[in-house]
Amino acid sequence: MLASGVHRETIQGVTINTVDRAALSRTPGKLDHYRRETYYREALRDVERVLGDRATEVLHATALLMVKPDGIAAGKVEAVLDFLADRGFAVVVARRPGFTPLLWREMWRYQLTSATIDRLALNDSVYVGAGLLLLLRDERPDTLPATLRLASLKGSADLAKQRPGTLRDLLRQHNRNFSYIHVADEPADLVRELGLLLDTAQRRGALRALAAGAGPTDEEAAELSRLVTAERAAGTHRSFAPDEAGTAVAAALRRAEGGEHAMKLLEQLRAGAPVGWVEVVEAVRACGAEVHHWDLAALGAGLIVCDEPGERKVITNPAPGSWR
Repeated sequence: MLASGVHRETIQGVTINTVDRAALSRTPGKLDHYRRETYYREALRDVERVLGDRATEVLHATALLMVKPDGIAAGKVEAVLDFLADRGFAVVVARRPGFTPLLWREMWRYQLTSATIDRLALNDSVYVGAGLLLLLRDERPDTLPATLRLASLKGSADLAKQRPGTLRDLLRQHNRNFSYIHVADEPADLVRELGLLLDTAQRRGALRALAAGAGPTDEEAAELSRLVTAERAAGTHRSFAPDEAGTAVAAALRRAEGGEHAMKLLEQLRAGAPVGWVEVVEAVRACGAEVHHWDLAALGAGLIVCDEPGERKVITNPAPGSWR
């Protein structure tokens, strides 16, 4: 007997168990976009072959959370781990994927369709270094997939829509561009992000760990402990305060030969002139000013327009009611 949501298909003469589309997403159009995407297809193949007739069961009980580089710099790892434990999510796998300009653009390619060029330039200063990828087992079974339950607890990146008690509220997120965390919204997003964030060997190992219900390896547990210990050390957290960042950027530009041009562009932008943040960033880099990427990001976060008027995201968040 096959588990609910699993079908048997013959592909190239081999009989395998395949996951029903309805068990992966209830967001209109999402699987039409994912259907032929390389990350999703390769990860779904591994899901079907590694998990077999338990694929739907394991995907339903698994959630994915990423502490993004800004969340690590701001010292939010321990608070995230405590939040997850208190709400019944156990860490099974912990990895440290490194962000690159290509990775973050691919990660959010269907949401960045509404982003301005200035926001893309700002993200190049935010998504620098390693994140913390957590694959989680939901220990409080629900009719909702674990991805949906965690997404409902995450809180909006838009501060105006952020509900008290959600994770981003508890993390004291103060700016949309520093959202600290990311979660997979549905099982389909979980599958796609396994394809994006882990190579083939890592992905199959993670799927076996999820099927076994094991905890993190000794090496992964040690890395989590190291991150928490580092956070507890005094003076290691970034506040992303725009005033402090502005002072640091201005000082670096004054020291740099040719920094006057970048300073002038920055002043024009602050005054409301039609100057793009991307032009400021290019001028800063051209003069060779030693500006820390976090200072540049914190300064720009308060100056840019994030979305193009009238443009929409290709894929939006799922409605929990569609899964009920």
